[in-house]
Amino acid sequence: MSRDKTEKKNSTVKIAGFPLPLYFALFALTLACMLAGCIPKSLVPAFLVLMIFGEGLNWIGNSVPFVKTYLGGSVICILGASMIQATGLIPQQTTETLSYFVNDSGFLIFYIAALITGSLFNIDRNLLLRATVKILPVAVAALAVGLFLSGLMGMVLGDGFWGGILYIGVAMTSGGMTAGTVPLSTIYAQELGISASAVLTKMAPATVLGNCVAIVYGGLLNDYGRKHPETTGNGVLINDGKPVKKTPPMKPTFALLGTGMLIAFAFYQLGALLNRFVPVIPTYAWMIIAVVVVKGTGIMSEELEDAAREWGQFAIHSWTAAALVGIGFTLINLNEIMKTLTPLYLLAIVLIETAITLTAALLGKLVGFYPLESAIAAGMCTTNMGGSGNVAVLSSAHRMELLPFAQIVTRSCGALMLTLGGILVHLVS
Repeated sequence: MSRDKTEKKNSTVKIAGFPLPLYFALFALTLACMLAGCIPKSLVPAFLVLMIFGEGLNWIGNSVPFVKTYLGGSVICILGASMIQATGLIPQQTTETLSYFVNDSGFLIFYIAALITGSLFNIDRNLLLRATVKILPVAVAALAVGLFLSGLMGMVLGDGFWGGILYIGVAMTSGGMTAGTVPLSTIYAQELGISASAVLTKMAPATVLGNCVAIVYGGLLNDYGRKHPETTGNGVLINDGKPVKKTPPMKPTFALLGTGMLIAFAFYQLGALLNRFVPVIPTYAWMIIAVVVVKGTGIMSEELEDAAREWGQFAIHSWTAAALVGIGFTLINLNEIMKTLTPLYLLAIVLIETAITLTAALLGKLVGFYPLESAIAAGMCTTNMGGSGNVAVLSSAHRMELLPFAQIVTRSCGALMLTLGGILVHLVS
């Protein structure tokens, strides 16, 4: 390629809307602030770091040959950020700021609340009701297959049949670290008379690796769907021959986006309030129930539903890359994974993930779902790390429309695994 053509190509490349030279200038500024210790625990510097790294990694994942075909920008955002973090290249102050911003100050809550309300109000009312009653049985059946296989792999790994189920299968499918593995470690520790820290160390690799494998599978399934279009609804779950109402495109205004933001905040706080009185049901689960009830009864005007939908779309297009690198920087510890990782252990995780995914695809097809969407929402979203895991998996699969069903599956099956884990550890201890 000639020099003139190369310069012309580079001049048309944009990252986060900026021409390549200007993006690199912003990256240099961000890096200088990190090295100089100018990233305190506040909104602006944390947002800048996440968006600069996120948009850059997303561009790499969507532009590099082979990588863009089989993984994509979403996977590279998460794995790239976790690899950068594992090398120790990120200054300690920046790491603390990102952890505080993403987890403690609620950036992921802010983002996921927008996605839940936006995606639920974006679904046809009849489709939402028809799909919800079918997806949980499919997910539970897929989990049963995965748990049985985890028991067999536990025997191969030397942990025994029940050890494989308790420390691999249940840990993978418990709904993430905060809502799943951490409380499970406390339950196990009380029954077994050992420290919760020791239990968590043994369970965490399965939780994190299950999430990572699901993310990679998301990218692979997206590529499979492009090659085999008969297997996918391109984000539509149900394939029962009934018409699906298409939501007309809109031109959002600033006022409409502001209204949608308030709707998302209100539904999240309603979930938090209900969780205060019935704590056994998580906040996100209450939030989903509330939105489904409002959507199902049609008591909210179309104008307000449109506002929630457009706010969700704005959040997806604006902050997905930032959210994904935040997950990679703060929630996936590759150093801890590598300490316990063996080829046989990794094989066990991959086989269990594959079994759950294939079972969900096959059973989903039987009940009238598109196999690929069922594999993602009823299969892979049972093995990720909660709300952040759903975002990561659906982003890598380019199926963010499935978020409502993914959240329903993750929260319901996570609660089921907590209960099952508590019962099994009591019986076998």
